[in-house]
Amino acid sequence: MTKNRYLVLTAFVCGAVVMIIELIGSRVIGPPFGVSLFVWTSLITVTLVSLALGYWIGGRLADARENAGSLFLIILASGVYLLFVPVAKGFVMASALALGLRLGSLASSTALFGPPLFLLGMVTPYVVKLYMRVMPSSAESNGEGITRPSLGKTVGWLYAVSTAGSFIGTLGAGFILIPNLGVNMVIYLSSLTLIILTVGFFLIFRRKYAYLMLLAAPLVPVIARSKPPVVIRPDGTKVEIIRLEDSPYGQIKVVDYSFGDTRLRELLLDNMVHGAIDVKSGLAIYEYYYNHAMLAKRYNPSAKKALAIGLGAGIIPTDFRKYYGIETDVVEIDGAVVDAASRYFNFGKNAHKIHVEDGRFFLKNSATQYDVIVLDAFSGDTAPGHLMSAEAFALAKKTLAPGGVLIINFVAGNQPEDRPVPASLYRTLNTVFKNVDVYAHRGYTRPAPQVVNMSFVAYGHQAGIKDGEVLNTTAPIYPPLEKEVTTILNRKIHFDGGPLIFTDDYNPVDFYDARTHERFRENALKSGDMKLIVY
Repeated sequence: MTKNRYLVLTAFVCGAVVMIIELIGSRVIGPPFGVSLFVWTSLITVTLVSLALGYWIGGRLADARENAGSLFLIILASGVYLLFVPVAKGFVMASALALGLRLGSLASSTALFGPPLFLLGMVTPYVVKLYMRVMPSSAESNGEGITRPSLGKTVGWLYAVSTAGSFIGTLGAGFILIPNLGVNMVIYLSSLTLIILTVGFFLIFRRKYAYLMLLAAPLVPVIARSKPPVVIRPDGTKVEIIRLEDSPYGQIKVVDYSFGDTRLRELLLDNMVHGAIDVKSGLAIYEYYYNHAMLAKRYNPSAKKALAIGLGAGIIPTDFRKYYGIETDVVEIDGAVVDAASRYFNFGKNAHKIHVEDGRFFLKNSATQYDVIVLDAFSGDTAPGHLMSAEAFALAKKTLAPGGVLIINFVAGNQPEDRPVPASLYRTLNTVFKNVDVYAHRGYTRPAPQVVNMSFVAYGHQAGIKDGEVLNTTAPIYPPLEKEVTTILNRKIHFDGGPLIFTDDYNPVDFYDARTHERFRENALKSGDMKLIVY
């Protein structure tokens, strides 16, 4: 291989690694900081600033040190830095959390990914300089009898190669590497690729075989990687991660809390709770699961078939089938969540029809009609706008059988400034359904700022629900929640209608609800165990 061909390969590989770092960045800082707009803003800002500085400094350095060895030492430095990101990320993010979610995500992105991106930004201008040293066959005369390479053509060609690498890196990371290897292994693979690129240069063109020892470098942090920590709280509660997985949609953790004879278990998606049970009894320990089941049965007593959009720990479809005789189909976009619910939360996946796909896509194409649809696909960071529009609700209505009811779990704040979003959701539902009732968690009426679950019930028939009615059920309820669950109808919220109607064309729910979602994540971080959050 000629040196110029190796330089082209270098531009391609480094372009690929740049995009892998940017994509993997969201998966590294996502668990503590979320994957909301300000996290992506931080990552994109750090990427652009680091690359811009790298282009500038790299060009100046290439003029001062027109030496290929210097270029590959820069690439080596980037690869070595990446080696220690998985080891150092916990300390960096734990330290940055004191700055808040926005500045903390920016600081973490800068510390973890700024240096390697800066170094990789130096590569392309350096490659251009070195490539031009050897005159290609397309050399042109400058009018004085002296030939020179076609500068514009060469620069364009090399930047196109680098961008092609970025294209391949993006597809490879998103569709293959992250789903199959996990975040840390992708970082190690990226680091190893840069180190091999450096070693290859010094072996092929400099005959320096001592550089082969660098290939052992990735083994150091891999060996040093610790097992998930176990936390003992001051009250004696033992907290431990029993499953940790990176899926295409986020980090999945299953965490056990043990004290005395009690053992509780939570399913966390990017450190936000998406299901929790008492392991001994199998009962849910958060009330909104019971609320959905009891509201469904009260609003449609003859319900026999339901659809759950969003699985979480599988509590809702399990309870529907086990205690209410309601056959329940499931739509869940993340197959890894289905597996976790089945393995750790008593979800019988063979007892339900499971569709691993997007909820809106399913509603559009389903020919089945359901007596109840439970939409529980909202996380603490974002509300999926494509499932929260008038058009999406029209699809849900089409999928409901006569007398059917749509129940939506929504996360909202309890302060006056938080009301426009749930009120607008109420107004949007009212454009599709004749009747909409809203029930809130008991914390909604408290003066202190809180983030609570709301249950929106949309239907077209006369349900005959009495305000203040106490719900009765033969289904077991986690004892500390019994009073709150059976009196859910006491907590009906009356909306006059919000300022907006959410549509596919105009749906700024994330913009208006950003502070609520930040507060939700801040509360989760404060109540969690930092060692486990940043692991």
